[in-house]
Amino acid sequence: MSRTRISIAFISFLAFAGALSLLRGQTPGAGLEQQLRSQYPLTAVGANGVVVREGTVLVVQQDGINALPAPAEWPCNSYKPGSRIKQSTMCAVNYSPSKDQTRLLQVGEKAYLTAIQFKTSEVVFRVQTCPGDSNEAPVRAAVSFQFQKGFVASMDIKQMRNTIDAVFGIETPSAPVIADFGPPPPAPVVPLKVPATYVSAQNQTDQIQLNGDNSFSLQEAGQVYHGTFAVNGNNLGLSFSEPNIPKSTATVQGNNLTDSSGQTWVLRASSAGTAPGAAMFQNEDVIKMAKAGLDDAIIIAKIGGSKCQFDTSPDALIRLKQGGVSAAVLKAMLATGK
Repeated sequence: MSRTRISIAFISFLAFAGALSLLRGQTPGAGLEQQLRSQYPLTAVGANGVVVREGTVLVVQQDGINALPAPAEWPCNSYKPGSRIKQSTMCAVNYSPSKDQTRLLQVGEKAYLTAIQFKTSEVVFRVQTCPGDSNEAPVRAAVSFQFQKGFVASMDIKQMRNTIDAVFGIETPSAPVIADFGPPPPAPVVPLKVPATYVSAQNQTDQIQLNGDNSFSLQEAGQVYHGTFAVNGNNLGLSFSEPNIPKSTATVQGNNLTDSSGQTWVLRASSAGTAPGAAMFQNEDVIKMAKAGLDDAIIIAKIGGSKCQFDTSPDALIRLKQGGVSAAVLKAMLATGK
């Protein structure tokens, strides 16, 4: 092989090797830029500094970054890995007329990332501060991360992030504080006031009458039942006098009762003619007056002048008779229901 052929082959190899080297240098650089932009979403801001769309919020980690009030920008901040923020000499000379308007960003201050620029030997971050309140005007700055010529194309994302993190950290949203209030407090005990009448919310003809002597009468589905009740906290227990009827329970909820089947019984309000808090005149009151030896005329007059709520079922009439109530008084009681 002649020297001419050897020279041509060697030159061709160098050209190929150079091209291959160039491709190797371009691919990581392009990939690095794409990764960096994906990890640092940009914030869109208007010319007057108004944020149009929020992106990455950075936290200043180093002193020495100069900034100008928006819409101006101080572009002379430079940083080399392992050093401190410095001002590029020629840039600072060109922007010297604006020097008096600059202010330094404080460590811990927050800023939006508004632009990223990739160059052969540097990466530029452009930022605008996040105002602490509506009256604080934002300022802008550019920081140039400078490297040896061609070094950017060979860097990986971890190396680049380590360099940027020395100047700008990414704000990490704090985890929400979940207060531990402990177990919920027990439901307040609602005192049950008697005598009282509760009407079924499903059927207005059904009702429960609770009496002051802890007896009750239940009218349901055309039948009348009797028994005694007991209250334990917000629980109402009903024990029936009739055989083969199991004990029933209900929960006191404000002015309502909810029985074990889920049926709601609503407290019946006193009529407009009854004075607030006035007690209803009931069977037990008649029995007390009769046992006290009061004259029938007095008892009948009391019935006529009172708001009455009598249970005149057959069983109730029998108990009234056994309690010493006369036939005349029983007739007066039956007349109130007409």
